[in-house]
Amino acid sequence: MMFFFSIFGFIGLTVLIFLWSQSPDEFGAPPLIFKLVGSFIALAFMAMGFGLPITAILNRGKACSLEDSGSAPSGPSASAVGYRCPHCGAGLGKQDVSPSGDAKCAYCHKWWNIHRSGD
Repeated sequence: MMFFFSIFGFIGLTVLIFLWSQSPDEFGAPPLIFKLVGSFIALAFMAMGFGLPITAILNRGKACSLEDSGSAPSGPSASAVGYRCPHCGAGLGKQDVSPSGDAKCAYCHKWWNIHRSGD
């Protein structure tokens, strides 16, 4: 998928080089307004074509580090230490519980009481 987006970046780079590499005195050279408009379009192609894969690579590294540290919210299939949310089945994990037993699920974001979860 990242290769597909990088093709757009190379197309933009090719257009940018083509527009500005020709001498303005040559026959068939594009006028200045075409060079400017074409440059903005080529820069947009390059931003999408090179920016999206780089962002995906950087975010993949962040997601992996969150999973390793355990700070990612636990899903319904995650193993829990102790209590499970009665709404979605997600584990309670390592979050604060009020003195009265109220806890907010990190997955479905609903409040529930750990003392009444067995009812």
